[in-house]
Amino acid sequence: MDSFKEQIVKKQKTHNDSVKKLLIMIASVALAFSIIFIVLAFPRIAVIGIFLACLSIYGGYYIIQSLNVEYEYIFTNGDLDIDKIIAQRSRKRLVSINVGSVTAAGVVDDSYSVDDGRTLVYASACDPELTDYYFDVTHKNLGDISIIITADDDMLRLIKTHLPRTLRTSLPDVKKTSEE
Repeated sequence: MDSFKEQIVKKQKTHNDSVKKLLIMIASVALAFSIIFIVLAFPRIAVIGIFLACLSIYGGYYIIQSLNVEYEYIFTNGDLDIDKIIAQRSRKRLVSINVGSVTAAGVVDDSYSVDDGRTLVYASACDPELTDYYFDVTHKNLGDISIIITADDDMLRLIKTHLPRTLRTSLPDVKKTSEE
């Protein structure tokens, strides 16, 4: 029987995201006003100046929208694909792994730290109320990587069934839903 599950996790706004958004808004408005003041000094370039001022405001809006990030986990027959979706307009594949080749797995807690030399693929919701899980694997292109995701119970159950037997106990038990 085939195993397939998709999950989309929206990244929660952090304090850094709010500061970035504020700074981008201030910078784009300041740039627009400075362009308008230059236009007032040189009225011959008024059309170009107004166009550049509007472009400055739109550029700030576009960059702020790019801070809206979602992660999509796609699990298909033992393969886990993680995509980053930016502002619901562009998608980038972060990593694809075979869950059977995972070397370590567990719950991310205060004692967890990424080993030196490992590449970190952080695709978490950044929500303290949700549980994050890590998976260490050797990737053919990226080398040794640690993946941190916020999987729901159904996704975790599917991943757990395809993990090597020695690692299945490192993840918490997940209760079956009434649909199963």
